Amino acid sequence: MIGKVLGNRYEIIEKIGGGGMSIVYKAKCRVLNRYVAIKILRDELTGDPEFVEKFKQESLSAASLTHPNIVNIYDTGIEGDIYYIVMEYVKGETLKKYINRKGRLSEQETLRISRQVAEALKHAHSNNIVHRDIKPHNILITEEGIAKVTDFGIARAATSSTINNTSNVIGSVHYFSPEQARGGYVDEKSDIYSLGIVMYEMVTGVVPFDADNHISVAMKQIQEKPVPPSKKVKNLQISKEFEDIIMKCREKHQSFRFQNVEELIKKIDSIYGVNGIEKAEEKEIIDSPTIVIPAINADLNDDNNVINIDLTDEKSDNAFKNFFGERTEEKAAMKKKKSNEKNKISDEEKKKNRKITITAILSALAVALIGGIIAFRAIIYVPEVPVPNLLGRDEKEAQKIVEDLGLVFKVKERDYSDKYDEGEVMEQSVDEGKKLKENYPVEVVISKGDKEITVPNLIGKYAIEAGIILKEASLTSGDVKEENSDTIPSGQIMDQYPTAGTRAEEDDAVNYVVSLGPKVVYVKMPQLIGLDLETAKASIIKNGLTVGEVNEEPSDDVAKGMVLRQSVASGQEVEQGTSIWMTVSSGKPAEEPSEEKPEEGNEKPEEEPAAGSYPLTIKLPTDKDKVAVVVQKVTDGGREIVYSQDVDTSEQSIIINIKGTGTQIYEIYIDNVLYERAEIKF
Repeated sequence: MIGKVLGNRYEIIEKIGGGGMSIVYKAKCRVLNRYVAIKILRDELTGDPEFVEKFKQESLSAASLTHPNIVNIYDTGIEGDIYYIVMEYVKGETLKKYINRKGRLSEQETLRISRQVAEALKHAHSNNIVHRDIKPHNILITEEGIAKVTDFGIARAATSSTINNTSNVIGSVHYFSPEQARGGYVDEKSDIYSLGIVMYEMVTGVVPFDADNHISVAMKQIQEKPVPPSKKVKNLQISKEFEDIIMKCREKHQSFRFQNVEELIKKIDSIYGVNGIEKAEEKEIIDSPTIVIPAINADLNDDNNVINIDLTDEKSDNAFKNFFGERTEEKAAMKKKKSNEKNKISDEEKKKNRKITITAILSALAVALIGGIIAFRAIIYVPEVPVPNLLGRDEKEAQKIVEDLGLVFKVKERDYSDKYDEGEVMEQSVDEGKKLKENYPVEVVISKGDKEITVPNLIGKYAIEAGIILKEASLTSGDVKEENSDTIPSGQIMDQYPTAGTRAEEDDAVNYVVSLGPKVVYVKMPQLIGLDLETAKASIIKNGLTVGEVNEEPSDDVAKGMVLRQSVASGQEVEQGTSIWMTVSSGKPAEEPSEEKPEEGNEKPEEEPAAGSYPLTIKLPTDKDKVAVVVQKVTDGGREIVYSQDVDTSEQSIIINIKGTGTQIYEIYIDNVLYERAEIKF
């Protein structure tokens, strides 16, 4: 596919991922000159007309979703037998890889990511689209820390098929809801259940249910009681409120969960507020309060450049009464009395007296206003005091110093410190010398002293747990070696240094040795065909192998008791102890009674057995990012490769659609090591 141009527009540059259903490529859009991601369905899925039709419909539905927490779908198309979806190219990693890299996430980070995923689901549900496959593999974390949900289109199309031949459902049993496991009705509450499991994995680092096969996991989803995160991981730092949210999401019965994503978002916000920001205590500090003064109704006389105040106006009169009190009324009454007594004074004298009166009023107003401002500033003025240096002081001493200055002493938290003794101030919220008004709070962090750290016991634990155990003890993983062992199972820790119980400092490294299990010895497969059964068995045991199932089959050419076929071809290297199957001749077949020969021209053609298909499920290892998977069909003439592909292990498992007739034997190799031998009946 590299170099191919789809839709006369998208030039495929490189492969960036893939799973059991599809392969994802990075491509360049020639029209808009930008990078995009193209998801292409695997060839084996394009032969199902019903699946293809659903894929088209759901792809169009998903393309209608536009949200900052959803990977945008730009385009869909078909070119020959290639079905593809063009999506936003996101720089980052899947949430699954992010969890594996960090061990587990803090409660605050988990809530932040969960809220973003919930917002994406809220948008999808409002458009009548149910994701049906929420899991960390389908959530991308950008370089900026933004969560983006992907695989909306394919997820819904996949779940329209039966559970037996749907790779997406089989590969997601660790995250799907009980109703999905039963094949029941699926709605938006199914997405909430899956999101609850994702939240569970983020805070604990593990999935709630796991087993050796998918059917067992699915049965646990239906039957087993959920275990709270705090009981799954020892000393887990999680609030009761958040644990209740996770457990409510994971209720077996749909009616007991949150009824919609909006309810879940409100519950998350009640703990940490919008967008995962913890709610702070509300504090009100008034530096310059707003005051209300009465309105004065005045206008400017352009003719004589003086202010005319209408004392007959009710609002103006009330304003003056409120501000000056009864003195204003007395002055107005006196003015009216004088005006009546001197009604014979000329108009010019009246005008002069009026100016004098207005000037006097305005002067009094100015003096009163200035005096009021001075008095008000004197009343509301709050002195400021410089903050002292509290670092290293005893808690009680620091509290007395702060309170004597008129400030409020507040202990924000207590934490370990290798610099300050227990009970001493190790941090203060306001720097020394900064001036604060009285009653302003000063927050401090009190030292709990040097943390006593001892090395935990890792022996007998699995290597995948070591990182989490050491992180809880404030230690780190050091040199990790692998050695064979005949007694310790593969993946378990068999030795460590320093030993358990040793005193250590924070971030010290602990080295450990992981068992590879017994050393694998390979032997060459001997030639068994043509030998009698007993001789063949002796040859198998002599070469360090074990005798497996022995079947009989009639043969015209091989004498009775002689080996017709062997499960592993001669000369091939095989692991010591491998079970070898054989097919032995039972002699010539019994003669069947002759049938009447049909008339010439009426011969019936011999019917060939009908070809069938079988969904072969392969569980992928978790200790590697990518593996090479090869499936070979064992035939009389040798072997035939039916599948060979590099597979991303983040999908947990893949399904290969095998086609054939009758009963055939297949061998599965992972990284050139025999993983399983399967007999398939079509």
